[in-house]
Amino acid sequence: MNVKDKIVFGLLIILIAGAGYFQYLSTELNKRMDVLNEQDKAHVDVVHQEFREDLRKLNLQFIGRGKHVRQAQKDIITNTELIQAMTDSLASLIDDVNYALNELDRDVQKRFRNVENDIADVSDDLRSHKSRSKRQVSDIEQNVKSIDGRVIELEELPVIQKDKAKLAEGK
Repeated sequence: MNVKDKIVFGLLIILIAGAGYFQYLSTELNKRMDVLNEQDKAHVDVVHQEFREDLRKLNLQFIGRGKHVRQAQKDIITNTELIQAMTDSLASLIDDVNYALNELDRDVQKRFRNVENDIADVSDDLRSHKSRSKRQVSDIEQNVKSIDGRVIELEELPVIQKDKAKLAEGK
């Protein structure tokens, strides 16, 4: 055997030994994987069992709460209907108040116009009364002057002058 054959046989032995080692490792890994798969399956069954139990408890809780949820939904619907009824009622009341305010506004404006007209009438009456009073006062003053003039004329009459002289002597 020559060197070349020895090298080829050496490499072949190393390759067979390496293949045997890899075969041994893969067998050990497969055994370990089988053990891990068994443990995983047992663990998954435990987790699934716990999950199913928790889900069952949660369903039972929600079944108990379902009545409350339905009652809350009914209450919400009732409150919504009540709010709509109150909104309609309030809108009607607001319209009534608006109508009453408009009517009051018209009535107050009418009364103010009447008061303004009455004030204008009283002002006109007062002006005419003032003019009439001035005329009467001037007529009275004129009459007083006329009477004073007549009294002076009467006092100047000789008969009255004689009576005055007698009275002045008799005192």
